[in-house]
Amino acid sequence: MTPVVQLQDVSRRYGEGPAAVTAVAGANWDIARGGLYALRGRSGSGKTTLLNLIGGLDVPSEGRVIFDGADLGALSEDALAAVRRRSLGFVFQTFALLPVLSARENVELALRVASAPSATWSERTLEVLRMVGLESRADHRPFELSGGEQQRVAIARAVANRPDVLLADEPTGELDSNTGLEIMLLFRHIVAEEGVTAVVATHDPALSQIADQTMVMRDGHLAEAEGPLDFDLPDLVQHVEIVDSMAEGGLHSASS
Repeated sequence: MTPVVQLQDVSRRYGEGPAAVTAVAGANWDIARGGLYALRGRSGSGKTTLLNLIGGLDVPSEGRVIFDGADLGALSEDALAAVRRRSLGFVFQTFALLPVLSARENVELALRVASAPSATWSERTLEVLRMVGLESRADHRPFELSGGEQQRVAIARAVANRPDVLLADEPTGELDSNTGLEIMLLFRHIVAEEGVTAVVATHDPALSQIADQTMVMRDGHLAEAEGPLDFDLPDLVQHVEIVDSMAEGGLHSASS
């Protein structure tokens, strides 16, 4: 099967001459459909730049980003905006929820922006809030939710329009370790439930063990992680097996 995303010798430089900074250097990566991918690396290693290139928020200095068969660098700005709106979902470290809107309204807004049929807004909004375990909190505004709950709303918003690819940039960075694990397990659940491809950037090597494949960024260079890590989170393997086997079940049952 053709990968949903292909990076072909992708580099991104900022500036000119001796002062130029290379954020991504000659990256190659085939991202298959329906998988959970971790992108690991320290702050400043190039993770965010790579996600921006995959999501069409930035353009390569060299090389090509192929998204579902289309070269993003060859698209017009309008066509690129359409790809981002219809085929991509974004999750950020800082949640980026609108504070005056409820959880339900934040999710529904994404469907409005994507020009989804209005008849589907209510049902789909409740469906994704139920999927992230927040149906009962649908009418709460962000300040009434915990950090983990706010990130769940942000994830629900990102998948509401059924994107092909979900990009998450340090989604657990503002959360404690236990809540961070719950969010990573939620990504695993959503990949199984929705069939979406998820690429999650994280600096935490433990959380990346949940992924199907882990790539590592070091000073702009991308490489596959070598072998298993030498430590495990408690009962992590069991958690992942439960989540994978309960794609049609409730999230709280899967993570209990």
